Order: sequence, then C-alpha cells, then structure tokens
Amino acid sequence: MTVKEWVGRFEKLASVQDLHNPQAQALADYLTRYARDFASVVEVRRRDEAELVVFDIRTGAPQNPAYPLRHVERVGIFFREKDGSPLINMLRDDFPDTEHQYLVLEGHPAVICVDDRPWREAFLTWTPAELIERILLWFDRAAFDKLHDVLQPLDPVLSTSGLSFIIERSTLDAGVSEDLIQEWKPNSIPRIRPTRNDEDIRTGVSLPTCFAVYKVSPERMRRIRYAPSNLGELNEMLAARGIGLYEDLAARFSRWLSGEEAMVWRLNSLFAVVVEMPVVSPRDERQQGIDLRIFVTMKPAGDIAVGLGVAWESKSKDEGSRTGYVTAIGQGEIDRQAVNSIAVFPAEIHLAFERETATRLAGRNAPDIRKAVLVGAGAMGSHLADCLVREGRFHWTVIDHDRVLPHNLARHIAYGEDAGRHKAEFLSSRLSEILSGDLDLAVPIVENLFSESEAVTRALDEAEMIIDATASVAAARFLSDHRTKARRFSTFFNPSGKSAVLLAEPQNRTLTLRDLEAQYLGLVLRIDRLADHLGELPETIAYTGACGAITNRIPQSRVSILSGLAAVGMSSAADREEAVISIWSLAPDGEVFLESSSPKPALRYKAHDWIFTIDEGLIESVQAMRDAHLPSETGGILFGLVDIPKKSIHVVYASEAPTDSVGLSCGFTRGVRGVQELIEDVKKKTAGQVRYVGEWHSHPPRTPAHPSSTDIRQVDWLASLMNIDSVPAFMLIAADEKIAVVFDRKKADLLPQEQSA
Repeated sequence: MTVKEWVGRFEKLASVQDLHNPQAQALADYLTRYARDFASVVEVRRRDEAELVVFDIRTGAPQNPAYPLRHVERVGIFFREKDGSPLINMLRDDFPDTEHQYLVLEGHPAVICVDDRPWREAFLTWTPAELIERILLWFDRAAFDKLHDVLQPLDPVLSTSGLSFIIERSTLDAGVSEDLIQEWKPNSIPRIRPTRNDEDIRTGVSLPTCFAVYKVSPERMRRIRYAPSNLGELNEMLAARGIGLYEDLAARFSRWLSGEEAMVWRLNSLFAVVVEMPVVSPRDERQQGIDLRIFVTMKPAGDIAVGLGVAWESKSKDEGSRTGYVTAIGQGEIDRQAVNSIAVFPAEIHLAFERETATRLAGRNAPDIRKAVLVGAGAMGSHLADCLVREGRFHWTVIDHDRVLPHNLARHIAYGEDAGRHKAEFLSSRLSEILSGDLDLAVPIVENLFSESEAVTRALDEAEMIIDATASVAAARFLSDHRTKARRFSTFFNPSGKSAVLLAEPQNRTLTLRDLEAQYLGLVLRIDRLADHLGELPETIAYTGACGAITNRIPQSRVSILSGLAAVGMSSAADREEAVISIWSLAPDGEVFLESSSPKPALRYKAHDWIFTIDEGLIESVQAMRDAHLPSETGGILFGLVDIPKKSIHVVYASEAPTDSVGLSCGFTRGVRGVQELIEDVKKKTAGQVRYVGEWHSHPPRTPAHPSSTDIRQVDWLASLMNIDSVPAFMLIAADEKIAVVFDRKKADLLPQEQSA
C-alpha cells in the first residue's frame, strides 16, 4: 500500500472546522494562526472516529544531512481517539529509514518517535506548539545523526500480540540445543527455561515451546521497519539480513524427525523465532545494546515442517509416528501458500536479571565474581548483601548460627514466614533468587564463627574478601587475626543506630581490622560531631521475658538508609586497594553527614612479648605538640585499646599537657588538673573501649629519644600502677623526628614492616 492509498482510506473534510477531536482541532488552529512561517495545513480527513491533520513543514535540513531529508516534508498527525496518543506519520513512500521510528505493519507510512515519555505523563502538558517543536527537533537531530542516545530504550513496537517472555541470556545463546518450556505462574510473565525432566512438559503450568534463535551480523544489520504479520514476511525480512529462514528450518525439522526421543515432543510444541540484532547507527557504527524481537506462531513446529516439505502429517499410529508427523521421502516442494500464511505475532522478550545485567545497571563494566564470606546475617548483613548482589557483586558464603526471630523483622529483609529459619540459610536462599541462573550464588554455614569448624575454616581460607557484619568486637578481632590471606571489611551501626561505620583494610593488609578499629576510635575522640557517636545510649525494649532479651529501638527506614550508604562505601572500597574508614550519620530530618579518613600506616614495637602499635598520624600529632613547646619539654597522657590475652596495645589518642604541668628545657612534670575528667570523658565517648595506657613526654632539641634516669624512675612508678591491671608500664618519648617506646624499663624494638600485619 502506498502513502497515497493509505491517506485515501480517510474521508476528506471540507475545512478544519469539521474536525471533532479537540486535539486535532487545536493542532489545525495552531498551524493556521501561528505557524505560517514554517508550516501550512494541506487538508484534514476522518475515518470512523480517527482524524488526520495533513500539513507541510520546513525541516531546516542542511545541504548534506545524515539522512536524505527534504527541506519540506509532508506530515500527517493521526489522532486515533479523544485524549489518545497522536501518531506522527511521514507522508512519502521513500521517507528514509531512521532510528526512533515505530515498528509498523507493511503498507503503513513511517511513524517517527518524538517523545520517550508515557502518553499519560506527556498528556499532562501536551500542546500543539510543544508537539511541533518536538517534530522540528527530531528533524534537526536526524539531519546531524544525533537521533539515538545509547542510554535511551530501543524503538518501541507499534503492533504487538500482548505476549511477553522472560529468558536467561545463557538459554538464549543455546538456541534450541536444549528443550525449552514456558513456565507459567499466576499473574506473571512466563519464563522460558530448559526442561528439567519429562514431567516438566506434561504439567499444567508449563507449555512446551520451540525457539529458533537467529543473530544478525553487524554488517548486515538494518533496523526492522515493518512488523511481519506472517511467516512469509518474516522469511523475507530475515533474507534481507542474510538469513535463510526456510532453509534453516527445513534442516532443523528434519533432524528432529530423525533424532532421539528427547527431540520428538518439539514437533507438537508451539514455535517461535527470536531475532537478535546489534544496534547500528546509520553510518554503520556499532553502538552498545542489542535489539531483541520474538515472533510467535500459534502453529506447532510439525505443521510448519509439513509446509516446508520435510514431513507428512500422520493420520494414525500405524503410520509409524508417535508425534503425528513422519519424515517425508525426499525433500518435497515448499507449500509457500500454506507456510507464508501462517500468522506470526510480535511479542516482547525480556532478558532475565543475570549477573552481567546487574553489573551494567550498577554502572560497572565487568562482573565481580570474587569469593566473599559474610559473617553475620542480621540487619546490616542482610541489607548490605542484598544491595551488593543486585549490583552483580561476589559469590557468597554466609556464616551465622542464629535464627530469624520475630523481633528481627523490624529491621531485616526477612518476612513473617521466615521467622524461625536460620539466618544464614534464609539469606543465602534469598540472595540466590535475585540473580537468575545463579542458584549457587550463596552458600550458608549455620555455625558459630568461633567454633573454628572445618566448614568455617575452609570458607575463610578460600575467601578473597571477608565482610564482618556481626557488630562484635571479638568477632572482628578474631577475623583480623585469622591466617587467611583474604582482605577484611567490617561494617556496623553505632549503639544508637544513628550512624553506620565501614572499616576496609588495604589490599596488601599492611593495616588490619585491629589497626582500623583503633584509628576509628581516635577519629571519634578528635571530631566534635562524633562526641555522642558511641556515648549515646540506645533506647531498648524487651522482646521476651528472658534475662538479657532486649533489642535496640531503631526504625527500618533508618536501617535501610544507613545500610545503603554502607553498601555504597563497601562497593567503592572493594574496587580500590587503599584502606578506608567512613562514618555516615543520619540527622532526624534525613540529612546525612559523612566523616571519612584515610588510615595512616602503623608502626609496631615489641617488648616482653607485648606488641605496641601506634599509627603515623598519632606520631605526627605528638611531634606537633612537642614542636609547639620547644625549647621546653612537654607531655601528656596516652589512651589506647588493650587486649590482654593477645598482649596487644593500640595507642588511640595522646592528650595535651594538663594546664598545671611544668615544662622546662631540662625536664617536664606532668600536671594533674583535669586529668580524671579527661579519662572519664574518653571512657564515655568510646563506650568504655579506650582506657589510660601510659604517658608521653618530649626531649629537647639534639637530645636522643633514649630514656633518661628520670624516665626510668617514672617507668617504675607506672609499673607499680599498671601491674594492678596486668598491663605493662608504657612510655613514649618524642625527640627530633624520632620516637622511643619503653615497656617496663626496656626500650621496645621496632618491628620490620613485613611483620606488621
């Protein structure tokens, strides 16, 4: 059908005043009254309730446009119904095939797409002036080959059957090498998957279907302009793209007829053709994206085989067929009238949500298949893993011996029906359901981390990264000390549930979670905004009558936001090699405050089987306080983390000299004013985790960082005080660009860097 014939199907009206559709009337009036400089109405027409406004428009095409556009094009705006989306028809038979045209039936004029918004949304602000402006913009972009943005969806389909399918990329790539079924669920789009057993194709919720998949090479690619309505038109469309559909199907069906029993049922299945085409620009440049089209016949494959001359229809079982079809003797003639007339229905096909899709949608280029062990499947752990899996991150092992209790549902991704299940098993099954085709995405281990069972030990040894989400200091330190070479991360909420914290070791593990714990607590002590970060007591509520059965009162909305922020930080840190400390705090009005720090390298000293660790940032702080008082000496108090079983001390904070201290060029006497208050303040701000661990003082210029006789006497005094808590006396001496660490009269040895972690 030519454009002239198509337009002739509409009755010509005498004038624009005869239009009934309010949108058509508004457009014709606008063109007549306001657009005479660049457009002119040619005629108006009607067919049944539909109306057509025909006009000529100046396109503004340059001398050598990317497409053969004319300086004046004839356009017909087709208004199908009141308040319905208008179709913009280009009224010439040789209008160029461009991107952003609708797929139309043979004989229909080209229809351009000028608006990617749903009509219900676009209609809210629709005006004739806006429509004409969008048409002119379309011509401008077409003229300069800027129609398609790779981030935009592919051209929409004008005519579809209403059918939709979901299929995994791997299944699509396999073509029909595997038997496929449509798996139906109530009120859901059917999924196409390989059959798992014979019962699959006999069940009432599955429909056997055969799919032939064809991939068009980029050099043969041209956009589908007309939607084929029958098998003959589909054959012609693919022939123009170098694919012989009938020849391929004839060979395919012949193999089925003579093949194994597993292939027999295909002949009685519905048949569909999937066409996969790369998106190619008019200048033959390959763009990102794949155009998938599916065409479904309502005929079984056997009927098509008969029409192609490779099979005969069997009338009885005596003819040797259990399928109703037998192999034709010799290649018969194609009954083109019968085959060509078999109707095909365009349908939508959606690729399932698989790892590669998740990766692209998250804005990354390569899937992340590293082995991750998640320890702790509670509120933070479940939300964090859920976010990261949806970004295509990791293969997971989940370790947790606890169960989902009813009160956990207040801030967990579990539902009521999951109460009573082991958290590790629930979360693993949930994660495995997110990414299609990756059923072993997550593996549960329902055991206590400290059990050091074979399963736990093997999982930690084989991991590439370990994520601690237990909110347990003991668990974090256990993981920090474990022999595995995996990089460790730790994430948790503060006690009040108003902040989320992320600690990420560097890739080379020169800093451990123990080191990052100390630097995190030092950050809490130094930044005023974090004064109540650990000190604010949470609101609690009892969830059973058992002793100690209390939980914090934290709303799910806050948990979701903070977990999402932690997931953002985790995702970023996992792609970098550097260590990270980040603290996100959520204000009552929803404002988020971020405090972050680039962790400093740590120096470790050893004496009397004790390890003393101090980071370079704290050393710089001590040296700055020394420099500020030169030539006099100065000093103060040291605070740190003490782990008596491990014989480990991490210095967290060094105070200024109390105001009643006496500093001379030949000595320093530390005062006592405000010291007890400082110790109590540090204890409160760190929830009792950081304590007094010793003293520091400086030496004057050109004096070595060796303990003097006075220093030895002070160490003896410290020893008598600290031995009460089974902790050695500790002193730090700051001299010219150097420090010395003294434990119980012994100057500690600085350990080599490779022994640091």
